[in-house]
Amino acid sequence: MTKLDLKIPKFLTEKKGIWLFLFATIIFAIMVVVIYKPIGYMNTSEVLIKWNRHLYIAIQFVAGFTLLAISRFLFRYVNKKRPLIFRDMIIWVACELVLISFTITCVASFFNAEKELDFIELLERVSVNILSILLIPYIVTILILMLRERRHQIESLNNIIDKQQEKRIENNENLNFYDQGGKLAFSTKKSNVLFIEAADNYSNIHYMNEGKEDTFILHNSLKKLEDKEKYEGLLRCHRGYTVNIENIKLIRKDKEGLVIELSQINRSIPVSRTYNEKVVRFFAGTESSEE
Repeated sequence: MTKLDLKIPKFLTEKKGIWLFLFATIIFAIMVVVIYKPIGYMNTSEVLIKWNRHLYIAIQFVAGFTLLAISRFLFRYVNKKRPLIFRDMIIWVACELVLISFTITCVASFFNAEKELDFIELLERVSVNILSILLIPYIVTILILMLRERRHQIESLNNIIDKQQEKRIENNENLNFYDQGGKLAFSTKKSNVLFIEAADNYSNIHYMNEGKEDTFILHNSLKKLEDKEKYEGLLRCHRGYTVNIENIKLIRKDKEGLVIELSQINRSIPVSRTYNEKVVRFFAGTESSEE
């Protein structure tokens, strides 16, 4: 299968793309008329009075634009009924140019009062002019639509990558921490998390980073981190502390009460009286951290 046998991309037949093409064509055609004055290069206006000259240009614009608009939307209709390929589009555009050139030539021939150019000569000149006027809008429109389509594809691909990344994070041994707005703010391996310390409406997540203790400030309260579905493996042991059960080395009792020793760092986390029974039951095996 060659490229000519490929289906036409959707963006080439969308309404926005058609209107963009028509708008670009009008702008460029006006620039050609203002700068190059097509009445002059056709050698048909010298014998026309001024108002006829303007009428001639207006009729050309209306006829050409009407045919072009009808052709574009008819092409869109046909493509919806039976998906076309690039070869069909090339043939359609060629026929479109021939039809517009012939119509404009008829207009020019009517105004060519002195018959300075015969119909064939007018057709040749008009065809060149029509091609030069439409070629740039065709190219510019296709480039803009391709860039827009590519941007949409990149955005869609990024969304897929983000979703896959989130899914990968959720499916592996990671702890994912979310801010107050519910957005993922921090993620690391569950075994890296040491403990979490309350700081008003924030929480300081202490974790291991390349063999050293590091801290991430999370915009979320410690109370909200007690969601067992989101934060599995965390054990609240104090009003100001939550520990990761994977990094608990031992629990001991001193004169002030129970104390948790962490395995990866030399750090002791106090257990308050409020959570004393819960921690004891957990280590005794009578309560799960997910309870």
